[in-house]
Amino acid sequence: MILSRAVKKAAGKLEKRPAEAPKTFMDMVLTLAEAMRFGYAETLGKWDLLDMPRAIVYAIMEKGKKTVAIECKERDDCVQLTDPELLKELYELKKCLTRTMLFSNKRFRAFLFAAGFVKEDVLLRKRRARILKPAFTVIRDKESKCLFVFIRGTRDVEDTLTDVIGAPVSFNHFICSDGELKRKNVISGHGHRGMVAAAGWIKKHCTPKLLDELHQYPDFQVKIVGHSLGGGTAALLTYMLREIKQFSSCTCVTFGPAACMSLDLAEFGKPFVTSIINGYDMVPTLSASSVHDFVSEGLIKRKKFINSTFSAIGSRIPFASGAKAIADRAVSRGTEVVMNSKQRTRSLITWPRRENTAALSSSKSENLAEASQSLDTTYEVTEELIISEFTSDEDDGSKSSSEGSDNDDVDEEEAQIISATHNIDNDELNQYLKELQLEAQDDYPNTDGAEEKEAATKKTTKEAEMNEEVVHVEKRAGSTVETSDKPVRHPLYPPGRIWHIVPALSTGNSKSNHNDDGDDKHVLYETGRGLYGKLRLSRGMLFDHMTGKYLKVLQQLINQLEKEKSHYGV
Repeated sequence: MILSRAVKKAAGKLEKRPAEAPKTFMDMVLTLAEAMRFGYAETLGKWDLLDMPRAIVYAIMEKGKKTVAIECKERDDCVQLTDPELLKELYELKKCLTRTMLFSNKRFRAFLFAAGFVKEDVLLRKRRARILKPAFTVIRDKESKCLFVFIRGTRDVEDTLTDVIGAPVSFNHFICSDGELKRKNVISGHGHRGMVAAAGWIKKHCTPKLLDELHQYPDFQVKIVGHSLGGGTAALLTYMLREIKQFSSCTCVTFGPAACMSLDLAEFGKPFVTSIINGYDMVPTLSASSVHDFVSEGLIKRKKFINSTFSAIGSRIPFASGAKAIADRAVSRGTEVVMNSKQRTRSLITWPRRENTAALSSSKSENLAEASQSLDTTYEVTEELIISEFTSDEDDGSKSSSEGSDNDDVDEEEAQIISATHNIDNDELNQYLKELQLEAQDDYPNTDGAEEKEAATKKTTKEAEMNEEVVHVEKRAGSTVETSDKPVRHPLYPPGRIWHIVPALSTGNSKSNHNDDGDDKHVLYETGRGLYGKLRLSRGMLFDHMTGKYLKVLQQLINQLEKEKSHYGV
C-alpha cells in the first residue's frame, strides 16, 4: 500500500515536470523515467498484453473498410486541387524535400555538395541527436534569399525516445501583430511533450544565429523544414519563433509530420505551415488518443465476434438450443409465479389496512387495542392463506412433474422459486405489519398518506429495476461508466494546411490499394483535420512514410500536372 502510493506520487511529479530538454545527468534520468512512465501508462497500464495484437488482427480482418483515397473523395472537408498554377509551389516543395532527404540520409559533405551549398553557408550544425535534442542545421541560401532550418526525423534510439515521450502538455502561442507581442491574443492548446521540448531546445540555440543573419541580410526569409519527428518539431518551432518580432513572417514546410498539436493550434497555423502527407502514411495519425480509440474499437469488435460465434454454435447444436429454451421457460415461469404471489399478498393486505384506518378514525382510545388485535389476526389469517396457496402451488407443481418426464427439471426449478418467494413475501408481510402499527399510533390516521407511501415505494422499486437493467445492458455491450476522476484525453493532429497525395481510384476497382508501377496516377487533396483523428492500418503505412517514397510520388504528381498543362495548352 505504501509502495503503491510512493509510486503514484513519483509518477505525478514526473508528469508535472516542464517540457524541457535535459541539462544534467539527473535530468536525463528523470526524462528516461518519464518515457517509461508514459509508455507503461498508455500500454500495459491501460490494456492487457494481447489487446493491441487483437485490435490489429481485427482491423486487418475487417471487410469493406474504406481506403484513404475513397474517404478523401467522399468527405465534404476534402477538396481536390487541380489548378496548374500549383506547379510552381510543387517545385519549391520538391526542392525542400530533396534537401531534407539529403540532410537525413547522406553524410554532411555529400549533403552540401548535392544540395549546392558550400561550407560557408552552414551557420549552425548539431549533427548528433540526443534525448529531446534532435539533429538540425541552419543553412543560408543566397539564391532563394532564405535561411533554412532543417530538422532531421527519427533515425536512432535517441530520436525514438523523443517520439515515445508523447504525453500532451499545455502549449500557448502568443500572437505577434504590428510588430508587438500581445499577451491577450493567445491561442491555447496542447502539444506533443517530446517535440515541444525539442523545439524549445532548437530555438535556444538557433535564435542568436538567425538574428545575426537577418541583421546582415534583412530581406531574407526564415523557413523551417522537417520530416516525421522533424516535421512536428519544425511546426512547433515555427510557432515559437513567430512570437519574436524579427521572425513574425517565419514559415514552415513539413513532410509526413507527426501528430504534434491540438485542433485549435493546428487550424491557426494554416497561413504559415504546409504539411504534405503521402498516401497511407500512418505517422500523421499516430498519437496516444488515436491508439486508445483503436484498441477500444478492437475490444468492441472482439466482443461482437465472440457473441456472434456463440450464437452460431447455439443455433447449430440441438442440445445447446434445447437447454437455452428450457432455461428461458424456467425463468419466465418463475417470474410469473413471483409476480402472482406478490399481487395476491398485496390484495390480501390492502383490505384490512383500510378497515383498520376507518376504525381508528371513529375513536382513538377505545379502538386502539381492537385494531392491534385485528392486525395480529389479519396477519395470521393472511399468512395461513398464503402458505396454503404456496402449498397448493407446490402440490400442483409436483403433480405436473409426475405427469411427464420431459419437464422434470423445469418443475423442480419452479418449486425452488416458490419456496424462495415464500420467504420473500413473509418479509414483506412483516414490513406491512410494522407500517400498520405505526399508523395506529398516530393521532389522526391518514389513508391518503398510506396510499402515497405505497405509490412512492412502487416508484422506487421500478427505478431500481430500471437501473439494474441499464447496468446489465451496459455490461453486455462492454461499455464502461466514465467517472469524474478519468483523465481527459487531448487528441493531437498534424499542423497547418494539409495537402494529401493519394493514388487515383481506378474505374475497374475503386477499392484497390496502390501499387508501385511507375505510371501511377495521383490526386492532390486539401484535407480537413477530421481525417487524421483515427488510426488506420494498411500495407503501405510504413513504406509510404519514407522520404524516398515521398519524393517519388511528388515527382509523379508534378509530371502528371505538366502533361495536363501541355495537353490543355495552358
